[in-house]
Amino acid sequence: MIKNVNLTSTGGSRMKNALGVSLGICALVWTYIALFVLGDFVQVWAGFIAWGAYFTVGKDALLKTVTATIYGSILAAVAVILYGYLGVVGDLAWPVAVGVTVWGLTALPKCPNIPANVFGYAATFGFMLVASNMEVMAMDFSNPVIMMSVSFILGSIAGLASEKVAGLLG
Repeated sequence: MIKNVNLTSTGGSRMKNALGVSLGICALVWTYIALFVLGDFVQVWAGFIAWGAYFTVGKDALLKTVTATIYGSILAAVAVILYGYLGVVGDLAWPVAVGVTVWGLTALPKCPNIPANVFGYAATFGFMLVASNMEVMAMDFSNPVIMMSVSFILGSIAGLASEKVAGLLG
């Protein structure tokens, strides 16, 4: 959500075009940095998820987006750890681990942006399902929470940058 912008006024079309140009420019920069500068340390698509989350948060979006997406990421890792302890319940281990941790996405009053919490959770959980070299207890970039958190931080900054550039253009 672009703050302080009325897209229904006569200037709305101009602002919408400014946002489009800004998003395109910032996406070009983010993609280049993510793929060719940071390489193995971020996921370009995760940055875009945080970028989208940035626009759902509202006022003072940067810190709120970063906090919410990282909170979701941490809970996704907790689901994996919890699954390891629930193996005795067989086929219910994953559903219980996911159910408990997804409930946790709503439990922290300081992270009230449930959509951004869920975006962080889903991106991290999905990444863990397909990445074979991830270790949730590692203290380096093989930890999906660390890699995704850096991606979320930079994606949120890209959201802020695209908003500011749109303001300059519009």
